[in-house]
Amino acid sequence: MAKIVKVDRGGLAKSAGIRKGDELIAVNGRKFRDLIDYAYAEGQSEYVLTIKDKNGAVREVEIKKESDFDYLGLEFDDSAEIKPRCCRNNCLFCFVDQLPEGMRDTLYVKDDDYRLSFTCGCYITGTNLTDKDIIRIIEYKLSPMYFSVHATDEQVRRRLLGVKGAAPAPVMDILKRLTEAGIKINTQVVLCPGINDGEVLKKTIEDLRSLGENIVSLAVVPVGLTGHREGLPELRLLTKEEASATIDMVEACYEKFGGFCYCSDEMYLQAGRDVKDAGYYGSFDQIENGVGLIAKLISEVKEALEFAPSKVNKRVAFITGEAGVYALGRVAAALKEKWRKLKIDIYPIRNDFFGHSVTVSGLVTAGDIINQLKGVDFSQTDHILIPSVMLKEFDTVFLDGISLAELEKALGKKVLVSAVDGECLVDTIAYGE
Repeated sequence: MAKIVKVDRGGLAKSAGIRKGDELIAVNGRKFRDLIDYAYAEGQSEYVLTIKDKNGAVREVEIKKESDFDYLGLEFDDSAEIKPRCCRNNCLFCFVDQLPEGMRDTLYVKDDDYRLSFTCGCYITGTNLTDKDIIRIIEYKLSPMYFSVHATDEQVRRRLLGVKGAAPAPVMDILKRLTEAGIKINTQVVLCPGINDGEVLKKTIEDLRSLGENIVSLAVVPVGLTGHREGLPELRLLTKEEASATIDMVEACYEKFGGFCYCSDEMYLQAGRDVKDAGYYGSFDQIENGVGLIAKLISEVKEALEFAPSKVNKRVAFITGEAGVYALGRVAAALKEKWRKLKIDIYPIRNDFFGHSVTVSGLVTAGDIINQLKGVDFSQTDHILIPSVMLKEFDTVFLDGISLAELEKALGKKVLVSAVDGECLVDTIAYGE
């Protein structure tokens, strides 16, 4: 049950007599659980809502769409929001367990919720899926879904997930049931050397491919370890040689199976190898996992430059994580080929906050930027740029709680924020916006 807080004037709900303050009890006779039910109803041409008005009277309202442009037009209070189901695993490599103390509370939430997998692209392990959950996914066609597989060898997988007690349903059984019902699934493996690499990884790739085309993609990502692992299981990073061997295996499987499996950009950087060109990554299904991100950015920059001003005479400073130097070096080369008078300074930030093995830009904090750049003279710099991934989504706060305004004050210069998007980056440099 959820209270209705707004009824759009142009929606079908308004013409059906539904009012602000009414409560939605059921959809097609089923108890209303969350916004997934609402979204599913919106996708149907006909459905029945059970509504309770302010006086407690209950009635059924039939909704019929006459065109694809018709919509229901309801907004609800917080009771309709998806309240994340928490993870019950104890993964050896859990990044939340490796966070330092004192960060904002939401960063310590461990979600493992199939609804967030569908709505937000969050990866789930599937260990807490019930039969009713699976039936709902299939009936509502919640696709694509995102699964953290890590290994199809169940003994290895249970070790990685830290599962104790009764073993959960084998991940291959869950994936088989979903894919046979037409659900498309993106998968990932967080690679821990000596545990799920080598032959275990090869088996995982082959097992997933055996499920057919509805396993859309597999991202193989190197384990990330911070400097805050006190009391946690002993793990290590991949060596350069191990990363390179993993790339060789995954690329061989890519050729054998016609795409589908990819190593993340970070794996290539750890191996000291160049990433592939944009065409290699197809539709970039794993872009949020850092698969093809560099190639996509470079391709977008080159395309955007075709429509950019012919001349830009500026000095810009890029602030990035240490892993971003490779990508920005290639971006800078493309920019300077177009804009001969453009001067670019790249400032890689060592991650003292999380630990020096953490090199991605999305985990750079303002405190580290300030400590490492406070002596730099930016008086001749036109623009300082940071990527949007350094900030909280829809906000201007870094992971350490320092605001963008505080960073600007410390550096004595306005800091521009660019999405990790070639067109946005080119426009930000050209127009300073």
